[in-house]
Amino acid sequence: MKKSDLFNGFTLFVFLVCTLTLTLNLFNGRFWLADFRVYYSAAHAFFSGGQVYHVSFDAGSGFYKYSPVVLLFFSPYCIFTYKIAALIHFVILSFAFWYAFIVIRDLLKSSYFPEEGKPGYLLIGVSFIPVLIFLSRELYLGNINVLLLLFCCLALKILQKNKIYAGSLLLAVVFITKPYFVILLLPLLIRRQWKPMLWTAIFSTGFLLLPFLFKGISGTISLYHDWVTAMINHDLGFPEHNSLEHILGYYFFPDMPGYLQDLILLLTGIITGFLIATNIKREQVQGIGENTVGSGLAFEWFLMLGLIPSLFKADWVQFMYTGPAIAYIFFYIARRKQYFLIPILLVPLFFFSANSDDLLGRELSHRFFVMGLTGISNIVLLAVAVVMFVRNSEMVK
Repeated sequence: MKKSDLFNGFTLFVFLVCTLTLTLNLFNGRFWLADFRVYYSAAHAFFSGGQVYHVSFDAGSGFYKYSPVVLLFFSPYCIFTYKIAALIHFVILSFAFWYAFIVIRDLLKSSYFPEEGKPGYLLIGVSFIPVLIFLSRELYLGNINVLLLLFCCLALKILQKNKIYAGSLLLAVVFITKPYFVILLLPLLIRRQWKPMLWTAIFSTGFLLLPFLFKGISGTISLYHDWVTAMINHDLGFPEHNSLEHILGYYFFPDMPGYLQDLILLLTGIITGFLIATNIKREQVQGIGENTVGSGLAFEWFLMLGLIPSLFKADWVQFMYTGPAIAYIFFYIARRKQYFLIPILLVPLFFFSANSDDLLGRELSHRFFVMGLTGISNIVLLAVAVVMFVRNSEMVK
């Protein structure tokens, strides 16, 4: 990390936002970090012999839904009281939000927009604004989505440096936390990157075996059974209004067939696979080669991340995964000086990043959620990013 990464306007901006969020939550008595309380309590239960799954650790949806392995990552928090652990977790999340966008900036500059002498802090700061609403929610709940975003981007950066083991290790952590991140393997598969895929599988298997050291064979099998059941129950009862499945059902298929979700995943895989194959063909023409973890993979990675909240029943806050693609859009506009696009993009950016009870009121915000406007805007922004990537690739000589 360069010294300039620490002392710049973007760092100050993120520091002020996070400090203000912490101060307001403490002042208003709302420093609850409800999701973190679930992880903290479940970790205590894991090591004390208590029940981990199918028991509420907090009011509302306070059920633990991640794999037993993730509890090992939360175990260091257990040596502290909850309030101290929550404060430490808040600081870690704040750092992760800042560092994730520093890594995104590095990926964009090294892969597509070198801009010698221009570090891009202003552009990455502008790109940070559309995900502020998700930052606020993430810090309020104490979830770990931003950590997963950071690990995904950091894994890509490390893989580009041909550090296969370190990059694969980070990917394994992400996969065993939220299995739907395996869609990141699609570009690696099409690019025939067998080594990182193999080592990711090896590390993932190793992580999944760790609970056997603590709970034995029967206890661990029981935990994994409860985990699968918890995921199924969560998926069946999750009222996700911004996925493609809901949007298509709401606007086009009121009597939605049961296989629609499978069809969406299949078609998305075919379309994105075609885009990746086309990108590889372009790289071959330009003499880059298809069997490299190079610049072309970065945008494919960003696209996969942005598709996650649209393809799966994910919490609304996970639209932060579209942050890298949004950053690409702003970097492209600045590089090509196509500023006329900004007022046009304000419409999808508004519906993407401004749907909040505090901003719109509970009734209007709920109406927007039911209409799936955040999800629609997400698809529009991803489509815009794809068009810009294709045009930018055509201009590269």
